Amino acid sequence: MVIEVVPARLYALAGVLDAASARAAQVGAAGGGAGVGGPLGPVVAGFGETVAAAGGCLAGELAWLRGAVTTAAGSWQQLDGGLLPVRGTVVPR
Repeated sequence: MVIEVVPARLYALAGVLDAASARAAQVGAAGGGAGVGGPLGPVVAGFGETVAAAGGCLAGELAWLRGAVTTAAGSWQQLDGGLLPVRGTVVPR
């Protein structure tokens, strides 16, 4: 089985994950507005806290995944560079 890994695509994926992490962090930080009055006030406040916590957790996980993908891309790029023969030399069969 052959797995084709193109480091440029992994770096592009890391960029997408970074943007998604930033967006999730914004969602987590957006819940600090004025409270809702009446009997639903505590329920809405609790829901807002839950959404903020979930957004923060998601942002952290996406940031971790971005780091893992970036590390994998760098590793593959190093491996590719190590497998290529030096220009002007022959490769034994």
